[in-house]
Amino acid sequence: MMTIHKRIGVYGEELMFWRLFDRSPDDSIHGITHGYEFAVGDVVEQRFEIEQVRSGYMGIVYIAYDRQRRRRVVLKTFQNKYLWDEQAIQRFYMEAELWIRLGSHPNVVRAYDLRILLGKPHIVAEYVHGSPLHTLIGHLSPQEAIDYAIQICWGMIYAVEQTAIIHGDLKPDNVMVSVEGQVKVTDFGLARVLPAWQMKEADQPHHATQRLQVDPQCMPGGTLPYMAPEVLNASSSSGPWSDIYAFGITLFELLTGVLPFSSERTESMIRMHLYQPPPDPREIQSHIHKGAAYIVQRCLAKRLSDRYQQFAEVEHDLQLLRYHLFKQRLTITWKFDSSPDHDQWADRGLMHLELKEYHEALTCFGQAIRINANSAENWCYLARAHLNLWQYEEALQAIDEGLQRASRIATFGQLYQVQGDTYELMQQPEKASDAFDKGLSYMPNAPVLWRKKGTILLQEGLLREAYHCLQQATTYDKFDEHAWYLLGDVNMLQNKIDAASRAYRQALRLNPRSAYCWSRYGVCQFTRRRFVRALRAFETALKLEPDLQEAVEGAYQAKQHVYRKPLVRGDKR
Repeated sequence: MMTIHKRIGVYGEELMFWRLFDRSPDDSIHGITHGYEFAVGDVVEQRFEIEQVRSGYMGIVYIAYDRQRRRRVVLKTFQNKYLWDEQAIQRFYMEAELWIRLGSHPNVVRAYDLRILLGKPHIVAEYVHGSPLHTLIGHLSPQEAIDYAIQICWGMIYAVEQTAIIHGDLKPDNVMVSVEGQVKVTDFGLARVLPAWQMKEADQPHHATQRLQVDPQCMPGGTLPYMAPEVLNASSSSGPWSDIYAFGITLFELLTGVLPFSSERTESMIRMHLYQPPPDPREIQSHIHKGAAYIVQRCLAKRLSDRYQQFAEVEHDLQLLRYHLFKQRLTITWKFDSSPDHDQWADRGLMHLELKEYHEALTCFGQAIRINANSAENWCYLARAHLNLWQYEEALQAIDEGLQRASRIATFGQLYQVQGDTYELMQQPEKASDAFDKGLSYMPNAPVLWRKKGTILLQEGLLREAYHCLQQATTYDKFDEHAWYLLGDVNMLQNKIDAASRAYRQALRLNPRSAYCWSRYGVCQFTRRRFVRALRAFETALKLEPDLQEAVEGAYQAKQHVYRKPLVRGDKR
């Protein structure tokens, strides 16, 4: 049976359960690694090849090569210590959706996709070949500092005025600079949609109806050295001007090399932001032009009425300053989304598909096909959108169109996979199995096709054949927790309890938030008469899915054995 990665170590089952069921939620997860984190060399979904791993206090960033799109990307997620923090997970989903909605702009890092890997959401984002802006602080000429600041403004103007989003954590760490000098704002991790009253009627974008309603109480404030006074006061007046304050701190750093407010004590730092006037940057670097000092100090004004209200105003004054100092405005044009029109429509459709906006996805894929009807990939995307709307006949028609135009082996495999999914939902297992077989004839190493075929065989009661298919799936993709728990199901049906337990445990290591796997693992432990472990497994399942009937019954039965006497049904001892 496949062994887990060496970095996880071999934990005793009792230790794993005690960690999960410690009475203090903080103690049960703090400093303890649940589940799995990718390592260099891992290949995810046979698509993303992990090249680098970077960890921060809260998040993990993977630099990966996307074999399907033939480009380098970034996978962003949270650390496993937050795996049981329901609010953090909910906030991450919300933030990811907002970032994906931003779309493409030359001065914004693009979020392509949101994928669930190892039970956690991962944002698939654009890779910028360069470095964070903070690495350049103290090494910039005045012109470079102004040019970078103007480009930050361009990105923020797009985010605020076009998509009605504020950043919430603007700082040099969240600004990337390419080797060509192109600036891109990234990590809209604290982004939130502006309330309608903060947008002038005339400034609201045409797609403002897509704005999400976000609970401000769910949002943290940002990074302390860059937090505006109104944010620290928990004021209801946060808006673009709060990002402008953070931008002012950043501009101060770019010009002087130091922060305007600095203290090792949190309380002192908060008081500085609330009450202490910002220093004149010329006191630190005497060569700074008085116009630059004016812009910085206006960005850092304590009173909102004294501060810039929109990034367009900041950009205007920076351009005037640049013209005064260097005799020209910044008018550089960066390479921007040079892909064909049909690919751009397809990318928009995929965004809507990931956000479960299937009608909008249909519209985008339809437009892509009208521009280029010979793209088999677009027909495959269209079929997926129809399938999610339970439009089976339309999905099959789109698949047939794609098969007539396909030329790449991978495209044939993807089309037959969607065809099999369609027939499966139509309750035609023989046709579904035949479609998966055709897909495997083109892509014999595709774990998803092996798993889907194994699922059909399992439903048909062909356990030996299902076992073979699921073993193939786990061989080609050791991170496929779905194949592992299905393998556990096959072993359970064959009364191979130990093998089933190992398969479920492997699935749980890959996705500790699977209520079904915890319940099944509990059944294994109960069968082996390990009632305490069984009870803990059932209780974990119920924490994740309170209405899971198998876990409800299992917990009731396990309690009777643990407490050595009959219980009244519903007793929660």
